[in-house]
Amino acid sequence: MKTCSEQPRNVVPLWHRKDHQMGSVVSTVMTHWTSLRRNGGIPRRADLDPQALAPALPNAFLLERPRPDAVRFRLAGQHLHHTMGMDVRGMPLRAFFEIPDRKRLMEKVSQVFSDPAVLDLELVSDAQGRAVLEGRMCLMPLTGPEGKINRALGVLVTDGLVGLPPRRFRIRHLSQTRLAGGPDSTGAIPSQPGQSAEPARPFQERPALRLVQGGLS
Repeated sequence: MKTCSEQPRNVVPLWHRKDHQMGSVVSTVMTHWTSLRRNGGIPRRADLDPQALAPALPNAFLLERPRPDAVRFRLAGQHLHHTMGMDVRGMPLRAFFEIPDRKRLMEKVSQVFSDPAVLDLELVSDAQGRAVLEGRMCLMPLTGPEGKINRALGVLVTDGLVGLPPRRFRIRHLSQTRLAGGPDSTGAIPSQPGQSAEPARPFQERPALRLVQGGLS
């Protein structure tokens, strides 16, 4: 698995600049997802272990892709609800982004499922003179009950005051790591003004979200 980046040499990625807690949340999710890969394959959604994800549950989420043009939240932690000021279950992923960035976003998100690939986004929200809210979102593909890659595990961390929701983001930079061969796809969008001894307990696919200590189950 290879990753490449087209960021200028003098650009320091957001997650290298922020505090340890912000980076550790992303690391918790990505490490667990990586641990579930068998022979380089795509993990099953049913194998996700809430215990392993516990420190990141408020920031974690699950996406489903019922059809190629639709990617929506199936489960989400409290931080995502707080960022949007509402329950985001059933909401399209693009709702978290400013309108000009949505086409670019969905092109890359589509590749998470089709290539498949891991998508890593550096974000900023500062529209209409509001306080700057910076963030990082990562998406990792999963297979659903029928064996197709139509689920994704995600994490959203932010740095700054959310303030009055909803907060929507622009994409500062992105990197994409293909998991099934082929060249890596990366891009940047310039800023514009304005092991437990016990068996793992899988998440349960349920129509409702149950919040546990600020997270999801």
